[in-house]
Amino acid sequence: MRTWPIASLSLILLAVACGGPSEPAASPEAPAESGDGAATTSEGEGAATKPEGSGDGDKPATASSGAATSDDDINAILQLVVDDPELDKHLHLGEPGRFPLQVSGDNLPGSLKLVKATEPVKVVGPPKSKKDPVLVLTEIDVKGDKATVRYRYDVEGVRGTVTLAKTPHGWELKNSRLVEH
Repeated sequence: MRTWPIASLSLILLAVACGGPSEPAASPEAPAESGDGAATTSEGEGAATKPEGSGDGDKPATASSGAATSDDDINAILQLVVDDPELDKHLHLGEPGRFPLQVSGDNLPGSLKLVKATEPVKVVGPPKSKKDPVLVLTEIDVKGDKATVRYRYDVEGVRGTVTLAKTPHGWELKNSRLVEH
């Protein structure tokens, strides 16, 4: 009888056909290889989800797309923000109490290491009044290779939005907008 070899062949073909690819397909959520061979992710570990309605009020908030971004990416993004020439015009680091620069924001990574004018930036709690010279990071939103950071600097009465993009050479500041409030 020949049914046994045909049945066996059918099972083998079915197993091969249903086995799928030998390697999983890359997805937007999967880690990407960086230039040094290390795996990096494209979304925020150190960032928190922004509560509804926050960002416009007095409470600082940070936001992300909900998945993990490496602390190195957050450091690079925020370093570009504190180095932004548009913001520099309003920091007045030569005035008493303004140097070194102080920043505040919910859920900033503990490994945050920023430098402004040769001194490490201090991470502090939220300002007690609008006269405190604290740069408040109200939103950090990283989605893949795009990022938006919103901040306010109440002592100077300004709010800003910075958009950044990740290129093969690292993060780059693409647009900066500051408004007085």
